[in-house]
Amino acid sequence: METRPLPLSLAGQTGAHHLASLAADVHRTYFYKVPPLPVFWGQQIRRKNRRSIRLGSYNHVTCEIRIHPLLNAPNVPKFFIESIIYHEYLHHMLGAPHNRKFHQQERRFAYYRESKEWLRRNMAFLLGRKSTRLVTVVREGLAQLALF
Repeated sequence: METRPLPLSLAGQTGAHHLASLAADVHRTYFYKVPPLPVFWGQQIRRKNRRSIRLGSYNHVTCEIRIHPLLNAPNVPKFFIESIIYHEYLHHMLGAPHNRKFHQQERRFAYYRESKEWLRRNMAFLLGRKSTRLVTVVREGLAQLALF
């Protein structure tokens, strides 16, 4: 089995998460049979109040995954960003529709429930509707975030 070196954090990198490392972890764990996809942060768009937010996208023409740059913050857990990458990899493998097979595969992500719960608790913050800040709460060894 061939092994590749892990991407290292870059000293000049802005933001809290090294996206290439997170993408490499997802690829190595779940999608090792297919070639890795390039994963990038999307462009920063300034909007205070949103009605919706696209956390990630997969371009089937260029085979690239884009992650919303709002998630590149220290208070966003890495498992949540990995869940977005995993979701977009599924679009690469299964196509665009969110059908029964897609949802079945999506539930195989190790932190599926935690990711859904984190999103439920923090959606208002991501949409810009809460002027409060996210506070990290550690419970049972798993970092969770709560709005206060």
